Amino acid sequence: MQFKNRALSAIILLLQLTLNSACSKSETPPEVVVPKISITGTTSLNESDGTTAKATVSVNLSAKTTVEVSFKWFTTDGTAFGGEDFTAENGTVVVFAPGELYKTFSVALIGDNDLEMDETFTITISEVTNATLVVNTATITIVNDDEYVIEMAEDGPITPISYPGMTLVWSDEFDGTIINTDNWSYNTGAGGWGNNELETYTSTSENSFVLDGKLNIKATEPYPENYRSARMVSQGKQEFTYGRIDIRAKMPYGQGIWPALWMLGGNIGSVGWPKCGEIDIMEYLGHDQTKTYGTAHYDQGGHQYKGGNYTLPNGQSYHDLYHVFSIIWTEDAITWYVDYKRFYEVTSTSIEFSSFRLPQFFIMNVAVGGNWPGYPNATTTFPQTMYVDYVRVFQ
Repeated sequence: MQFKNRALSAIILLLQLTLNSACSKSETPPEVVVPKISITGTTSLNESDGTTAKATVSVNLSAKTTVEVSFKWFTTDGTAFGGEDFTAENGTVVVFAPGELYKTFSVALIGDNDLEMDETFTITISEVTNATLVVNTATITIVNDDEYVIEMAEDGPITPISYPGMTLVWSDEFDGTIINTDNWSYNTGAGGWGNNELETYTSTSENSFVLDGKLNIKATEPYPENYRSARMVSQGKQEFTYGRIDIRAKMPYGQGIWPALWMLGGNIGSVGWPKCGEIDIMEYLGHDQTKTYGTAHYDQGGHQYKGGNYTLPNGQSYHDLYHVFSIIWTEDAITWYVDYKRFYEVTSTSIEFSSFRLPQFFIMNVAVGGNWPGYPNATTTFPQTMYVDYVRVFQ
């Protein structure tokens, strides 16, 4: 596997640091304030030449002094580690000469070949001279520091070779010749499925099968305006609470075609929907081949939902290539990614999160028609197939 240039960016949280100068007893002590820690730009990374990007920290004194003001700064590991993700610092001195109001210092950020997603570490300021320290820490978040090259080929994006800090606990690679019934069963029938959909879901090999290492979920029209498809579920077989989930898939297309990779709470039989919670890892409307959606559905005085979407760059299509759809799910947040690029997040402070602290099972289906996508028209052709390369769960 060959990796090319990877973009490395960092979003730095606000640090407020106030230092009161001790110039003289008669003067009003000036303040040293750090209104923000900012990244000055994005630097390309290349493993062969060791290029790095730097998070540049801006420090401003609130008033001029007649004496030197100094402090030391240190880095402390978090989920990002010194020597692996950034260059550790241990007591580097920053000095304001008399009359100076502005200084900067930088932390070098390091790229690697591991898929690590978002990581954090802290900067701590101490050993202040001629001033008084009020707040002494800032958190740096390295966002998506390992973006993998997307090969413009039928085989789709490169699969990462490692997942630091996470262990593969379950996967279905669809490498055999039949669907594994230890993992999957079916929802079958018609009736609109709560969305005025047109398809009848079947469990036959006409609509779902494994071929060449891929699961095929196929929507067909054996008779005019008689649509069939498949809705596969892992309910009661493979259910999970928290972790990282990767699903690599390629989409069908066409007006009224509505594939989804999603999850429902395992307690749906006792509490119903939406109290069970729903995590839509990926939804896609076949008339717009460039955009997918990630959404959380929950109960808070009735059905509520929040979600975002991701549009592929440069006019790329979800129909032409495979893409990796991921979530990171913790006890307080769900974060969505496409091809390892973060695009949306909900947290326990932004939604009612209790239903997302319980096991959920997978659903993979291709719907035809419905309230959201609309209905097939003269431009829609059949069959239409969603191809799934793998489903992987890391914890």
